[in-house]
Amino acid sequence: MAASGQLLLGPSLNDEGLGRPVLLAFAAGLAACDRVMVHSSTAASWVWAAASRMTVDLGEKLQVVPAPRDERLVRDPANAPAVSSTGGAIGIYNQRLYAHYGTEQFVALARELVASASVRLRVMDLFGRRRTERTGLDDSPEKMRDQLAALPHVQVVSDRGDRVRYRRLLASACFGIAPFRPGCPWSMSVIECQGMGLPVISPRMGWLAEHIDAELCFTTTEEAVSLAERLATDDEFYAVHAKRAHASTADFTPALVAARYLEAIA
Repeated sequence: MAASGQLLLGPSLNDEGLGRPVLLAFAAGLAACDRVMVHSSTAASWVWAAASRMTVDLGEKLQVVPAPRDERLVRDPANAPAVSSTGGAIGIYNQRLYAHYGTEQFVALARELVASASVRLRVMDLFGRRRTERTGLDDSPEKMRDQLAALPHVQVVSDRGDRVRYRRLLASACFGIAPFRPGCPWSMSVIECQGMGLPVISPRMGWLAEHIDAELCFTTTEEAVSLAERLATDDEFYAVHAKRAHASTADFTPALVAARYLEAIA
């Protein structure tokens, strides 16, 4: 959705100009459903706009039911060490590295962040070595990964599919960084950081602006660097936002999400 309110086709679904047929198929699916569930209020507004554009009447069918958080990735921020005592703050980027996630903008931000003596970066390699058939369709994750790995003070890591290792990687970080994806209706990676008590800095767009504390949203690179440095050096500011981040996932416990799901289909 553009700032003007105009509905735009996302690049991930508009490859080779297929966005219109995809939208038609999506509208047909909406019309056939008895219930339509989406992750967020932002997603609901976009789905409603798409349905209206295709003259599909959703009536009372549309419900917001987020995905549940992973209870293995939850930590009380009171149990985390103060940032100033950890010997340097690590910002973690645990998003997919596709170009349409705005990864080029993240690479540009990473260059500025690591120029600060206060911040190091940890980038999750979520794909590992992909088949040639996959890279032939879109090799942007490999290109973005190589660019990031070449930067000083940037560590590219993999959890190797191990949730215990993933938790450790999150637990030793200071803050998370949201993707620059314009059409982001939800991000489990953001929820995972917040559940672990990691404040997440974010571009002011999409669901990210709906969910993430307004004090941690930025518009310019300079604002992003300033936020990262403050989280890395100001223990009081960090503690406040660590608590807020953790609390923001309280409605995503499996029990509460299950209750919302049952209510939505009733």
